[in-house]
Amino acid sequence: MTAGPRTTIVTGAGSGIGRSVSQLLAARGERVVGVDLHGADMTADLADAAARDAAADRLLSELPRIDAVICCAGVSLPNDGARAVSVNFFGATRLLTRLLPRLAEAPSPRAVVISSIASLFPPVEALVTRCLADDEAGAREIGARDGNAAYASSKRALTQWIRRTAPAAEWAGRGVLLNGVAPGTIKTAMANPILADPDGRAMLAKSVPIAVDDYAEPDDIAPLLAFLASAENRFLVGQVPFVDGGSDVLLRGDEPL
Repeated sequence: MTAGPRTTIVTGAGSGIGRSVSQLLAARGERVVGVDLHGADMTADLADAAARDAAADRLLSELPRIDAVICCAGVSLPNDGARAVSVNFFGATRLLTRLLPRLAEAPSPRAVVISSIASLFPPVEALVTRCLADDEAGAREIGARDGNAAYASSKRALTQWIRRTAPAAEWAGRGVLLNGVAPGTIKTAMANPILADPDGRAMLAKSVPIAVDDYAEPDDIAPLLAFLASAENRFLVGQVPFVDGGSDVLLRGDEPL
């Protein structure tokens, strides 16, 4: 396959980290195809299995070459844990699995998934198990019963999926390097209401402390995502680094990974 500008798909491209990395890659001359509920090149609800499949079909039909996929779409919905599970876990894993054959045809294929510092929080183990068994209906049922825990549990499952999947013959064995990123608290639409409330900010500082003087902006996360999705990343496989202002270290100290 001839060299040229890379084509990268970004989910959650309409806002937050997804928009930031899309803008960064486009400024570097890459072709970026954004997927989101609104404000992107392609409209798709990744919580809906049929819509997810239709989006994958369209991407495969319209893009003869896919060099990288960056899955940024994610939600925290205490009142709709089922939707959170579908977007956060299955919206990434099933879309990537559908796109894998086309990815594997590219010269330097890469896949990057957004996890979270919340992956360190105590999960609902049954929900994690259902996710890793690719049982979306079962995972959604558990998420619906405990919406507050659905976000952390789906992100824990996502991190485990990355580490289990990345070294497999059909992924790294074919040159498709799969990694993740676990941001801490980021100034996005998800966190801004909490940060704007003094009590919420104090609660957040207690549960997710930081070692630096402020929380990150989406633009602070984009360069790492861009590197992991690039041909320059040649040997990182199955890694999920924390980009959190020190939260992981403050929470877990020098405990080995």
